Amino acid sequence: MDKFSQLQVKKKRIVFIDIAKAICIILVVLGHYVPDNSPDWYVTLHDIIYTFHMPLFMFASGYVYIATKKDVAYGAFLWKKVRRLIYPYISTSVIVITIKLITQGHLSVDAPVTFLSYLKMFYSPEAGAFLWFIWALWWMFVIVPLFKTANARAVLFLLCLIMHYVPLQVTDIFCFVSVKNMFVFFMLGVVAFEHRALHRLVNDFSLKKSFVAIALFVAAQGVNMSFGRGNLVTMLLPYIGIFFVTEVSKLICHYREVGQGSVLLLVSTSSYIIYLFHTTFEGFAKAVFRKLPLDSDLWYVFVPEALVVITCGVVVPIILFKVFKRYKATRMLFGL
Repeated sequence: MDKFSQLQVKKKRIVFIDIAKAICIILVVLGHYVPDNSPDWYVTLHDIIYTFHMPLFMFASGYVYIATKKDVAYGAFLWKKVRRLIYPYISTSVIVITIKLITQGHLSVDAPVTFLSYLKMFYSPEAGAFLWFIWALWWMFVIVPLFKTANARAVLFLLCLIMHYVPLQVTDIFCFVSVKNMFVFFMLGVVAFEHRALHRLVNDFSLKKSFVAIALFVAAQGVNMSFGRGNLVTMLLPYIGIFFVTEVSKLICHYREVGQGSVLLLVSTSSYIIYLFHTTFEGFAKAVFRKLPLDSDLWYVFVPEALVVITCGVVVPIILFKVFKRYKATRMLFGL
């Protein structure tokens, strides 16, 4: 077994997927910070991130789901997902809505709430639009186990592909629009693990393939920026982005020992808590900066400010993760 193969199965984890998740959650945090005075280069970076970062997260979720799938009863599986997804969703929503209600009269708060938000959160991501991801994952986990064979799941992938590109009107209640748009990428992760050719493409490492992925990503983004959205390249960008990040992740695995103390693995294992709370701590940091007599239109003010805000969105939730996992109650409340 070569170095890459040893690394990717270390401690029964798919390490290159862990690294891809770490990259993705950092991009999510960065992508959720785009103030009105953002310089053009930062807006361009934000737009590039949004061409692929959530499809990548869905792909990784589908890949890990099928790679770790166990033969359990449907009801038991759904109950596990209730504890993993719904409990944290409710806990986080209550906390974030409460914090906003307390602070929005004194600090600048993005997406203000009302007391009615405590009711609306049961059918809409009222605490923060980013929570659509949990609703979407929940419905995917409700549906996918009903397709019990690899061939049936391949058919589901094709159905999701059609659903994604056919302009159907779907209600946004329970985030069904997000399910329609993102299910195909989850299922791509599933079929990429189950079908030999795709499995080899995703798992096998070669420098040539990594360089091809990087070159393809750069070229595709260049075409997209030059000709605008709505062309074939725009449609392919999520898939190219997934290919790009997984190849970069394998490249990292190949050249660097990714051990238990690795920062990337720490970010990956904390990624759920980062996702749940990053906007809250980004919001606190942004509110503080808005109170300071600083001119954020200046690049040498904007860049350090952005770094601090994004760092707060990553590091503080990691600290929370370390605290939460110590106690049974917080492990239950936040799906750890």
